[in-house]
Amino acid sequence: MVMFTTIPDVQNLRVSEVTTSTINITWDAPPDGYTVGNRYAEATDSSTEGTRTRTPTGAPQDEHIFSKLNSFREYRMFFRLRDSGGNEGSYSNTTATTLGKAPRGQPRNFNIIPNITFITVEWRAPDLWKRNGIITHYIIEWGEIGSLTTLNYSVPNPTFNTTDDQRYTFRDLKPNTEYAFNIAAVNINGTGPVL
Repeated sequence: MVMFTTIPDVQNLRVSEVTTSTINITWDAPPDGYTVGNRYAEATDSSTEGTRTRTPTGAPQDEHIFSKLNSFREYRMFFRLRDSGGNEGSYSNTTATTLGKAPRGQPRNFNIIPNITFITVEWRAPDLWKRNGIITHYIIEWGEIGSLTTLNYSVPNPTFNTTDDQRYTFRDLKPNTEYAFNIAAVNINGTGPVL
């Protein structure tokens, strides 16, 4: 059996799973002959002082879950091993962003501009504080009353602050026919409420 006089560094620290409020990190198990007393872990983002946690002896030696984190935030996680005597190894670190939530706001200023054989719809993105991330596209349900079809409309060059008017024209429609339109904003986490 090998005896260690120094605490080994964490090897191959990586993010293995991310949710809206947790980040799970894993690493390669310590070398044979080294027993982890406990581990010190800290996750920090720009808006908080950090989440500090200590995992006790007996817990799995190759994973740690940070919980109660804020959604859609980038965290930098610092991690090191401690032996049973309280001696600490060097910090390893990695970063990850928690998942956000689906938009909670509807598109704004939805307007329908009819013509004989085409209809143009216009709208603006949901209010900035209701987007929960970058709006990547919109789902538009449209069609004759009682027979709706779904269209995915991608936002050209999406950014977090995109507020420009969006528009789409439906062509080759039947004259003197009633059409219905529903629209919802979508980000990487899901679909918002339908307007």
